[in-house]
This record gives sequence, C-alpha cells and structure tokens, in this order.
Amino acid sequence: MYYKVAMGIFSALFIIACQQEKSTTYQDLKGDVFGTYYHFQIDSEKDYTKQIDSVFQQVNIAANTYVAESQISILNKTGIYNNPSATFLDMLHKAKHYYTETNGYFNPAIYPLISTWKSKFENRSEIDTLKVNKLLGLTAFDSILTVETTKITFLKPNAAIDLSAMGEGYTLDALASILDKSGVKNYMLEIGGEMQCRGLNQKGKTWLIGIEAPNFDPLVKERSVISTVRLKNTGLSTSGSYRKFYYDSLGKKHAHIVNPKTGFPVEHHLLSVSIKAKSSAIADTYATACMAMGEEKSKKFIENDPEIEGYLIVANAADSTETWHSEKFFD
Repeated sequence: MYYKVAMGIFSALFIIACQQEKSTTYQDLKGDVFGTYYHFQIDSEKDYTKQIDSVFQQVNIAANTYVAESQISILNKTGIYNNPSATFLDMLHKAKHYYTETNGYFNPAIYPLISTWKSKFENRSEIDTLKVNKLLGLTAFDSILTVETTKITFLKPNAAIDLSAMGEGYTLDALASILDKSGVKNYMLEIGGEMQCRGLNQKGKTWLIGIEAPNFDPLVKERSVISTVRLKNTGLSTSGSYRKFYYDSLGKKHAHIVNPKTGFPVEHHLLSVSIKAKSSAIADTYATACMAMGEEKSKKFIENDPEIEGYLIVANAADSTETWHSEKFFD
C-alpha cells in the first residue's frame, strides 16, 4: 500500500508563488479530477480544454478502480476484459515495465493485499502469515495476467490490480505530449501534487517547487518547506507516509505501507521520497516503489539509474528528520 502526499490532502509539493504581475499569455486552469485537484499554467492563447478533458476521460474510463464501469473495475470483477482501450493497454504495458525495473516494488497486483490490510492496520492480529502468503500468491504481476490487443485475462481467480500509483503521472505525460506537439514552450502541469514542467514561469524563471517538511501532527494545518528544487524540463513526484501510521501494542510506530515482497507493513523509517525524471509516470511509480523499498535500497536504486534523481526524508529519534539527495537532484 502506498500513500501519495498530495496538495489539498497533505501536499508534499507546491509551487513557490510568483509575486509579480502575471503574463497575460499564461492560462491558469484549475479543477477536480481522480478524487484530487489539478492546476495547470500554460503559456498559450489556445484553448486546450477539450484535449485536457479527453485525456482525463480516457484515463478515468480505463483505470479508475472507484468507477464501477471502468475497464479495470470490470477486469477485477470478472477476470477478463474484451476489446480494451488503447489507453488501458498502454498503461498495462508500461506498468509491467516499471514492475520489472523496480524489481517488483512497484506492483499493481498487490491490490488484494491492500484491500485486506486497509481496515486492519490497527488490528494486525486479524491477519496471519497464512492469509498473507495466500494473497502473495496473487501478486506476480508479470505472470498473473495476459495482455493481448483484443483481450486482457487474469490467470488466477481472485487476482486484481490497481494502477492508481501511476495514474496521475501517466496523465501528466499524455498532457505534456499534447502541449509539446503543439509547440508550447512554457507550462506547469500539476495533478494532486505530481508535477511536470517545461521552460519558464510567468516571471521568466525556472519553475520553483517546494518540498514540504514532514508534519507528524494531523491537526496542524501549517505547511513549511524543507527544500526547494527548480524544474525546467522534467517531472517530479513525491510519495510519503508521515501522515498515515499506526502504533502497535508495544507503542512502536508503523507506516500504512505494505511491503510487496513480504505482504506485511514495512519496518523502515523512510518518510518521503521525491523523484525527478523526464517522464512523470516514471517519477510517480518510482517514488511509490522507493517508499516500499526503504532508505538504503532506495538510495542504491536511485544512484544506479542515470535517468532519475531522488530526495529522501528519513525519521530518526524523537520524530526528528534527516535528508539525503542524489548528486544531480538540484541541478
């Protein structure tokens, strides 16, 4: 299970506001989508509303598990889906690639485990090893389903998948492609705290994004910035756990994140992961994967991939934190 910290919920990323007068060529578009919000700033006089709405609809129909008529919901319920959309097929192919690249730490097939754990974190004794191991048998994403042009089929009964950990990033990539092909040089696209930026902001400077400092008190609404990073032609995604946790019978704090390898909650102290990548889908999925990996594995994963950069926030004694970043994260 993952928890992506998103602005409007508990945002870990936000734009550092411009104080000067806005350029009249920049459109400022805001609204709701996928159970969260979107915010776009686009340096163009052309109206892209129809294209934006079309992408939203395509992703929603393909992969929203909260929509009973979506393709993924029907697949999860019946075990088969005929004549899938190009969007659903593309998302599944990309998801299998990210599953392989992260050694299974990004794993849409742990959905049955997530569903089981969802209401059981505080009552952990109700889930035993036998039950977890049975569910783990459904989570080999590379082998539990076949993906063909005309049909998607689960090979095991009760298997189910959830693509929400890549939905926002995938959507941002699709929107960025539309703007790039139209020749738009400057824009900022944000969905639920996930970012994709090109060129310059309205002040003629590189987009400046704030990374939120962890706040362990859910009643405190004030937000503070632990660091800032400039985005020119890249995406940025943050996944975090510091707002979702529980205490066991010994008073030990645990994050609401399930390790896809063991099927049980993670034991590490990683609070937040921010990933920079050219592709927002990669940033989105890899940030999710790193939250499951933990601190040390995440560092090695980030350092071994020249296409990404990362920033970690780790808890130490008394809820204080320390940070780590890869060599070129702030470049």
